[in-house]
Parts: sequence; C-alpha cells; structure tokens
Amino acid sequence: MQAQSDYDLALYYTYCCQWDKLIVLMVNTKDELFSKRIEHFLHAFKYERDLAVIDEKLKGMFQHIEHATRDESYEEESLVSSLEL
Repeated sequence: MQAQSDYDLALYYTYCCQWDKLIVLMVNTKDELFSKRIEHFLHAFKYERDLAVIDEKLKGMFQHIEHATRDESYEEESLVSSLEL
C-alpha cells in the first residue's frame, strides 16, 4: 500500500492551494471519477463567480474522497479479520 494515496495528496494540495500539483494529480490518478471531480472543482474555482457553486464542487470532491477511503478501510478490515481466522 502506498504511503500517501491520491486522496491524501488531493486534500493536502487543496488545503495548501497548490493547484498545479492538483492538476498533475488529476491527470495521473487511476480513479477516473475522482479525476472528474477534481476537474470540476478546479474549473469552478477558476471561472465561477458564485461561491455556492465552488463550494458545491469542493464538497463533491471531498465526498468522493470520503467514500473511496471508507471503501479502502473496509477492505483492509476484512483482510485483517480473514487473516485472524
């Protein structure tokens, strides 16, 4: 398992406003839906004047991260429990 997942990096880059690195992550990630979420957020951040729309796109990206990391942690828990048996 990677030390830092794409999701952790996206959170860090968003927090630090490192948009160039977030774009590189968007291109390099294997999760296509996550890539689209990043793209929609960055487009809204750059061109949208309504802060509610920007906030909606950011929340969408965060919800995807939460869902994906929840699935990863569930898989890890099931693997550990199967090894314990």
